[in-house]
Amino acid sequence: MTLLGDEPFVGSLAALLEQCRRQNGVTFRDVFCIAGNDAPEILLLAWDWKLLVPRQSLQCAEWDDRIMRFNPGEKYDMPNIVSFLIESAVADGIWDVETAVTDLYLHMGEPAYQKMPDLIREITRRNRNGAINAAEIHAACLKADIKDRTGTMIAILKGGGVISPKLVTASPDEKKVSPIYEVHPALFRLDIF
Repeated sequence: MTLLGDEPFVGSLAALLEQCRRQNGVTFRDVFCIAGNDAPEILLLAWDWKLLVPRQSLQCAEWDDRIMRFNPGEKYDMPNIVSFLIESAVADGIWDVETAVTDLYLHMGEPAYQKMPDLIREITRRNRNGAINAAEIHAACLKADIKDRTGTMIAILKGGGVISPKLVTASPDEKKVSPIYEVHPALFRLDIF
């Protein structure tokens, strides 16, 4: 299964993602050089899948606080997990989530890096409409045999670009249980993990 199937912008998006990975970010000008007048559409597609996120934000770094603009000086970054997914895809031609997750957390110095694919698999299984709360992350940690580290794991998952706090939720009742986090769509939308 491919990430974007027969999406007409796949070739341009792939070139853009590889350039972003190599140079640690891209500008709108870079996107325009690759995609021409399709640059806004490519960026919206990349944003929908959180393959690239705008650097500009209103107040904080959460995904839903970022501001998508199509101006020459705008800059876009790749979440850490995407960089490792792209690196794996370039090397092997496969969107290998398990290897990317293991490599990412080994690179980050996480002692439980070998358990991280199980944790993320459990998080993607438990998510509802792309979101998961802290209590569900705690349960996923227990299932993955990562005990007594839920708070630390949440910070590590955020640092890896696997989750991002949701500032805006569908209902105020959602936040009554515990904080809500958006799960990276490239990990849960495909049912490949």
